Amino acid sequence: MWKKSVLAGATAVLAVLAAGQVWAASLALSGKERWLTVASSKDLDTAIAIAGVYASERAKVVSSQSGWYAIVLGPYREGSVAAVTKAHAGIGAVPADAHLSRGDKFLEVVFEEKPWEEQRVLATYDSKKPVQFADGDTTYSVSMAGTNDEPGPTTASAKRGETLLFSFTTPSEYSMFESDAGLLKLDPGAKGPQLVFTRFTGGAHCCTQTWIATSPEGGAGWSLVDAGVFDGGAYSYEDVDGDGFLELELVDNDFLYAFDSYAGSFAPIRIFQLRGNKLIDVSNTPAMHARLKRDLAAMEYQVKLDPGLWRSNGFLAGWVAAKQRLGEGGEAWQTVLENLDPNTDFGPDTCKSGKPVEDCAYEDLQKVPVAKALAQFLSERDYGELPPMAQAQLN
Repeated sequence: MWKKSVLAGATAVLAVLAAGQVWAASLALSGKERWLTVASSKDLDTAIAIAGVYASERAKVVSSQSGWYAIVLGPYREGSVAAVTKAHAGIGAVPADAHLSRGDKFLEVVFEEKPWEEQRVLATYDSKKPVQFADGDTTYSVSMAGTNDEPGPTTASAKRGETLLFSFTTPSEYSMFESDAGLLKLDPGAKGPQLVFTRFTGGAHCCTQTWIATSPEGGAGWSLVDAGVFDGGAYSYEDVDGDGFLELELVDNDFLYAFDSYAGSFAPIRIFQLRGNKLIDVSNTPAMHARLKRDLAAMEYQVKLDPGLWRSNGFLAGWVAAKQRLGEGGEAWQTVLENLDPNTDFGPDTCKSGKPVEDCAYEDLQKVPVAKALAQFLSERDYGELPPMAQAQLN
């Protein structure tokens, strides 16, 4: 399932190697060592997206003499692809055309993926371990009251010398798990960086609450922005447009359970910027286009690994939304209409008696046809104009 960009990460802060020439001297292997080439692409964004699927193996994108980019793992000493994947279970699935290579035609590494744990920009805190951050003469602190068995509220504060700049305390009904904090540069108009901190709500498949303490331009002081409660680890952070300030990335939670089970749901990303006291959805702006392409490429690689996903309503819903947002909805909808499973327990209901669904007798409930439900779902969200064949489903 591609939900973490997963997010998360699916989804992740990228690190293009500055020392590519160092790698270039060692890409041609000798002896028993071989690169495992899992894919290749003429498009760098697509190659980077595929590398993200293999973050735990530090996948590399390498340029080659052919002008294509290869996505490689390793090097490994096993003598076959099957032996490599058996010996290194963390690799996961690889496509049927994956192969081993000495790398004689590879030129240099242009990108290396970090493992997910190294992509984290927030530090963990709990009731026994507060965290502190410094920016010039300002010290920021995040601490949790109570015990690990019975955690209390989180308090986030900042001091300049002995002067208290702010102190914010959360409600106490949160778990200690997935509690993170960090000092991040999110808003170019703010007076200094922002203090981001989170708490986990508890519960299956759920949820992380995020807050942002910021001093916006023109404001009277510090304020606390409620950044919402979202699935899993919530946001990842990446400077998508290269302006020195991080965007906040999030899988669109509306897709989870909408057309399939949680495990079967695929969700496109949404990208936000903090401006003042508000998070603004900038997903559809031109500066985010390359990031959306990577998100789509990662989905399409997943279906290469598991072609059965073309029969999954959860995959088709997320995929066509990502395609539609990039202006590729017409052809994609044709594929969707040919492959949607009409017999599903997921999706909205309607009431045959005309009553509101919440007042409807069970025997009068019926599912909205899945193609119509998907067209309606996307028309109500900012995923671009529906192509004619999708609009026709609404009639």
